[in-house]
Amino acid sequence: MSTAIIADRGSQGEAKMVRLQRCFSRRKWNVVFLLVLSAILLLRLLLQRSGKHLLQNEGVPNIQDQSDDLQKSWTETMSDSLKTLMSALGDSQDDQSLSVEDDIVDANLSSSNETIEQEVEESALFGDAWMDMLDNVKLGGRWAPDRNVGGSTEKIAIVVPYRGRRAHLKMFLLYMHPFLQRQGRNYGIYIVGQRGQELKFCKGILFNIGFISALKDDSYDCIIFHDVDLIPEDDRNVYTCGSTPRHLSVAVDKFNYTLPYESLLGGVLAMTPSQYRLLNGYSNLFCGWGGEDDEMHKRMEKHKLQISRPEKDVGRYTMFHHKTPPENTERFSLLKTSDLRANKDGLNNVGKVRAKITSMSRQRLFTHIVVNVDKRRRRKH
Repeated sequence: MSTAIIADRGSQGEAKMVRLQRCFSRRKWNVVFLLVLSAILLLRLLLQRSGKHLLQNEGVPNIQDQSDDLQKSWTETMSDSLKTLMSALGDSQDDQSLSVEDDIVDANLSSSNETIEQEVEESALFGDAWMDMLDNVKLGGRWAPDRNVGGSTEKIAIVVPYRGRRAHLKMFLLYMHPFLQRQGRNYGIYIVGQRGQELKFCKGILFNIGFISALKDDSYDCIIFHDVDLIPEDDRNVYTCGSTPRHLSVAVDKFNYTLPYESLLGGVLAMTPSQYRLLNGYSNLFCGWGGEDDEMHKRMEKHKLQISRPEKDVGRYTMFHHKTPPENTERFSLLKTSDLRANKDGLNNVGKVRAKITSMSRQRLFTHIVVNVDKRRRRKH
């Protein structure tokens, strides 16, 4: 055998090895993700089969019927497992936070076969095993308790603004569906994704459009505005609305489980449709990090709406690790004019802010609303 042939075969072997290494690198985070979440869902199934999670008449887990050790063990296990997963994903999640698109599905799906294509895409996102384990969730991310078992009759919509956080979305959905079902909630999850030329994340616009779309979809009694990077640690933190707006995420691990300042409303906020309409929703002018939640607090003060919160040992949340997105450099000047704009900037003019729905489709674990946001003109001060 000639030296040239041996050298050629050697180079081919090296090329194959490089391809194998690249393939492993692309898949290793999916492997870690599946292993950790397999352990989480297996533990949940074992606890449910043992009959430890019972529903009260109003759909709230009967904590008194469980031992304190079991409840503490469940909460700590879920929290610790998710933190382990976040640590393992690490830089992979940071890279995704820089994306400027809603990366869940292809924007060019044909309308003739939309449902089938969407389900195929979602299966690719989560994997067939996870889709099968959550097979009790109805199309569009809907679930309701068995009337014979009990549970809440209040219909709640979880509205989640989204862009480029695929790893966070996986963990959020695979955690929140079992969480809401243990509470006996009658719910639907709406993921409102941003596309288009605007590079900054316009959360207020997405919340307003998500609110309108959810209420067109069903007659919800309660809307919960929820960040995709937060998950509750305690089943006693009941996802429901009250006579006043409810700020649920009062103790986040990133802030050492304390409330940084009293007027903070970011993270998870629950309101009835009438409360949200009274406030004219969120401002549409805040794009980029910061400000929209502070303005919402100003609107509540204007209408003399009190804010209710769970106790700090109940309203505990884990935040997924991510890089801080580009900030809104106009937020301080906007907050100075909050009272002047409150009645004309928000829910009642969201259709005039160069943003429109390009598609709304039902996937197995959520309803997906895609919003195209055009490049916004810089405001003159």
